[in-house]
Amino acid sequence: MFQKDQLKKLDNRYNSHAYKGLMGMFMRYCHEQLEKIEFPKNMSKVLEIGAGTAPHIKYIKHNFDEYHIIETSDFAINQNLFNSKIKVSKYDGKNIPYPNETFDRIIISHCLEHIPFPEKFLFEMMDKLKQGGILSISLPTDPGLLFRLGRLYLKLFSIKKNYQITEEEFDYMNATEHINSIFALKSLIKFHYKNKIKEFYLPFRIKLIDFNLFYNVHITK
Repeated sequence: MFQKDQLKKLDNRYNSHAYKGLMGMFMRYCHEQLEKIEFPKNMSKVLEIGAGTAPHIKYIKHNFDEYHIIETSDFAINQNLFNSKIKVSKYDGKNIPYPNETFDRIIISHCLEHIPFPEKFLFEMMDKLKQGGILSISLPTDPGLLFRLGRLYLKLFSIKKNYQITEEEFDYMNATEHINSIFALKSLIKFHYKNKIKEFYLPFRIKLIDFNLFYNVHITK
């Protein structure tokens, strides 16, 4: 069992490395593609959930009046990446601390795969949207074939240099981070919101999880 300081070390190194090199290029591409739809003009209040150390705000193409972020990580909050226009709050990872029908758009990028009881959290996010609002979700295609090959490449050629951790620590980090598979999450989304979604498979746009690295989807309430 890892001690608390070891877990913090893994979390900090993962956050600092996720947006560097080839991995960082793909992650930025995923953020950019999340803006490739036509949004309504009334996107006044926006909430981002689990921004980590790479908030999505710099990729946004539509106008807004308020930008809120809720985050569970002290490490992310203490990086001072958030400017004065962003309202940042810490939350418990379960309950979104705003009244229902508060936001015009909610963004959750590379975060839903970490959250226990994702179906309940999906309902929670939809409740916080105004009627006609949009929930924008970005997910890694873990454990799809191409994603597993990418992870194997990192394990063989990158983790010792960039993470400075062992292969066992890398495996542990991934086992405890991605607790929801893309197949389960996609099934939940399509079961409840099939007729209300716009979905994108990235980067190759073939509508198969195994041949892509990311899955972006927008749900309209």
